[in-house]
Amino acid sequence: MAESSEYVLLDTKSFDTFMAQKESLDDIVKTLLSNWVGEGADAFEIDAKKVKANINDIYDILKLMCDTLTDCRQIFDECDKALGDYNRNPEANK
Repeated sequence: MAESSEYVLLDTKSFDTFMAQKESLDDIVKTLLSNWVGEGADAFEIDAKKVKANINDIYDILKLMCDTLTDCRQIFDECDKALGDYNRNPEANK
């Protein structure tokens, strides 16, 4: 990662894009189930609901991780700047 005086943030837009696409998956599952009956359809519906719940959980975890990393990066940048300021003129800070 290149050094910069600007904050480098992690972009979570791809997660939001994925979650928006998940909605189209819901439509596909509904369409499929409206044309499919029987034990196979019932089993598929149960599995599809589990997959959807897992996708939501994974999204929440990844979003939290990225937000935490963004916060950590900002703190590191602030500490780096403060240390740099101190090291440039340590006598003034006594």
